[in-house]
Amino acid sequence: MPPFNPRVAAALAESFGNVDRADCSIVFVREKGHAAAAGSKRSRSDGEAGEPLAEALPALTHVLELASDWFKTALQKIWRRAGENASGAQPQQLSSASAATSGGGDGAAGSSPGLATGLPVLLVPLGCAEEVPSARAAIKFAYTGQVERDSSVRELLQLYRQGGYLQVEGCAEACLDAIRDKLAGPSTAGAGGSSSSGGGSGGGSGGSSGGGGGPDSRLCPEVLELYDCIRLWPDPSVAPAFAAITSLARARLVSHFCDALTTLNTPELRRQLLALPAEALKVLLEADDFGTDVEDTILLMLATWVQENGSSTNAETVERLCRLVRLAQLSPDFAGAVLPLLACARISGLKQSGSGGLGWFPITVTEAAFFVSCCAAAASSVPKRQRLLEQAKGKLNLPAACCSTKPHRQCLSAPSGGDVAAASGSSGPQQPQPQSLTFEWSVSQEELQRGLRELEPGGVMRLECTLDHGLSGISARGYEWSVIIQYRDGGEAAGLFLRCQLPAAYGLDRQALGGRLVALAQVGARLEVDHWRNGVREVVHAHTYGASDFIGVGSGWGADSALPLKRGGEGVAADGGGGGGSLGAWSEYLHGGKLMGRLVLLPL
Repeated sequence: MPPFNPRVAAALAESFGNVDRADCSIVFVREKGHAAAAGSKRSRSDGEAGEPLAEALPALTHVLELASDWFKTALQKIWRRAGENASGAQPQQLSSASAATSGGGDGAAGSSPGLATGLPVLLVPLGCAEEVPSARAAIKFAYTGQVERDSSVRELLQLYRQGGYLQVEGCAEACLDAIRDKLAGPSTAGAGGSSSSGGGSGGGSGGSSGGGGGPDSRLCPEVLELYDCIRLWPDPSVAPAFAAITSLARARLVSHFCDALTTLNTPELRRQLLALPAEALKVLLEADDFGTDVEDTILLMLATWVQENGSSTNAETVERLCRLVRLAQLSPDFAGAVLPLLACARISGLKQSGSGGLGWFPITVTEAAFFVSCCAAAASSVPKRQRLLEQAKGKLNLPAACCSTKPHRQCLSAPSGGDVAAASGSSGPQQPQPQSLTFEWSVSQEELQRGLRELEPGGVMRLECTLDHGLSGISARGYEWSVIIQYRDGGEAAGLFLRCQLPAAYGLDRQALGGRLVALAQVGARLEVDHWRNGVREVVHAHTYGASDFIGVGSGWGADSALPLKRGGEGVAADGGGGGGSLGAWSEYLHGGKLMGRLVLLPL
């Protein structure tokens, strides 16, 4: 049974802003001498009231007095002064000219548009006109006891702050409940459809296979909005109840981005990553449940963010983020190649530190040498690594996170069977399970034909395949990978290669390196190409890369004869030209105007 007569409650809610039922007016005015941020804390100054910021809001004094201590105090001042200045007059009969502000203003707002003549005036100081909607919403809550169902997270945070400023009973709690419901997501809150707006398939262009649920079940645009509004968050020292929201937000943020591989290889998630404030990126770097293939990709994710945001982020913030990378867990070959370069770049570019350019990563040559040794030891002897970490104490001033031996959640596993290109459509638990990631690639018939036409006698045609997810490469194990088709003029087969490159995000171009980088990389992957016969697709070639394969950084590795070509070029009428063979020789690989295949990332 409701605690209040529903008819009376409905009538009371309808009284909000109703001039016919009002017995006072509220005027929002600019606070004098205070360029306040939206919803910031203010004291009730006895100074002169500022200019009106909006039309007057008709109101009921008994609602304001009962729902808000701020308005209760303001009304008591009005009534006390009315008793002093107009003996025997009733509060509701005060003229606007004699009304007082909550702090004792002069009633200058009596000329405000929409001000009801003859009603007491309550002046509410605000920092700017942008605060008026949230202040009105806080007053409306006094009538209804509810927040608007379609309120955004930003609006709820603004309402939370204004409700606290105006001391509207229950408003802060209602806002926190509404934010909590939004963060709970559709699977628990029963809401419909905004969860898919996080964009794209979480498992790369071709989806994912293995365990876990579909990606849409974990996407939470509301948590992105919450972190986008981090400057509106209340001070935890004065709002301990908000701690539960931040705890839930951290878990939802990690769930939304899932893992470094998915984040870097899904265009929409990558865009969202780059838009995150530093505080949100810190959550991902710290979380053990945030997945990755290896720590190398965590470093690449950070470098990608710094490349985009370094120029607008101070050097101290960038350094704090860098100190969260678990350098002791980098792959030995990656650590040996990249850390010394970052240290040398730091020496060369100290003046640019924090800018995202040369020298952005704070590491000394001594620290780089230590972590290279530490990572190499981890691959052969865990006790040796532990002994190295013990030796570093007292000698190197290293953050605990850099030396952590606790890994992030592993996000890759071997496919469990079936078509690895098919995405899982089941709805699973919030905690993602390890999975393989599949990326479709293709070369259009036009690109192939142009390459053959331009092929010189005895020359080599190299075509970089287009990735269906729209990005220029696939991020994995700290590097960027692309698929290359290579054909030598006069050959009976074409080659298929996986190329490894040092990402530009590290800020280590050839000029900074002083020459070409000589290093080896590894990746767990299966590179496939499709073959079509009578409209039926077959995987004609699959090259698996594993722990025994070492790929030169800046070069490719694969099979020279992955795609046997038809003799005589039957099947497709085309002008081969240039002595490079005809398009017809490729006919069994072409379908729908393109040659297709996929790259499946696997654990190494």
